[in-house]
Amino acid sequence: MKTLICFAVVVLSGCASLQPTASTTVPEAVSSLQVEKEVPPLSRLEVINGIGECERAGMRPVVISTKRKVNNQLVPSVVDVTCLPKL
Repeated sequence: MKTLICFAVVVLSGCASLQPTASTTVPEAVSSLQVEKEVPPLSRLEVINGIGECERAGMRPVVISTKRKVNNQLVPSVVDVTCLPKL
């Protein structure tokens, strides 16, 4: 019985002393924040086509917009047109 306990202590202490290797460490996630200059605005024709596609599919269009500073004035600018189910 004594040898079994000594064996268990040796095995458990051996596993606890292992250092993590490079394969067990998790790399940090790399992400970037989309800022205003990286998202081009949609043209008027692209917005009209997007809304038309949503309506033809029987869904409701949702226009996502932002405001950009042009000549020191905030001007609305369409960024995306998304289709959602009708309520």
